[in-house]
Amino acid sequence: MDKGLLAACLMAASAMAWGADDGQDRAHLAADIMTADARLFGGINARDIGPMKEGFSRRLEFYHDRSGVTGYDENISAFEKMFKAANRVRREALPETVEVFPSGPDHAMHIGKHRFCNKPSASEPEACSVYRFSMVWAREDGAWKLLRVLSYDH
Repeated sequence: MDKGLLAACLMAASAMAWGADDGQDRAHLAADIMTADARLFGGINARDIGPMKEGFSRRLEFYHDRSGVTGYDENISAFEKMFKAANRVRREALPETVEVFPSGPDHAMHIGKHRFCNKPSASEPEACSVYRFSMVWAREDGAWKLLRVLSYDH
């Protein structure tokens, strides 16, 4: 048998075995990721940097289609500055758009859309927009941490 064909067959069999986990494991993973997501973004909505410091991996890479690539320290600093400003930003999850996929035993891919609302001041109306994201979560020391973010369609 051709080595390339053998390798392709082994990869396909591996993928089928991974997908054969009866859906229960994937549902559990999705619930875990959605809980980690809610905790992290709850920090944004409450203007509390604690959940963000805990929820971002120290190896964070955040790719934004307008502002480029940033890491953990840059994101923590930016959120701390934002939380001190009069401007109020909040994030709403759109669970009907979300998909979670396993990526080995300690990583998960999380894609979907979310709504960000911005209220520049008490006298100005809130404006909201929906954006797309692709995120990779990593299990670090028993907790799910946000490792990679692609934030786009702004």
